[in-house]
Amino acid sequence: MTQETVTVPRKEYESLKRQVEIFKESNIYKRLIEFENNIAAGKKFYREDLGF
Repeated sequence: MTQETVTVPRKEYESLKRQVEIFKESNIYKRLIEFENNIAAGKKFYREDLGF
């Protein structure tokens, strides 16, 4: 497998970094992490449990 280096302008990098930080503070991100942890713990869920 080959690797490729990508150069990103500092301004764009800082913007992307801020977006990631904002996303990590969002409720949907926290819910996703909780969901992944529950699945890893072996809990089973149905659509009703997930709010569908």
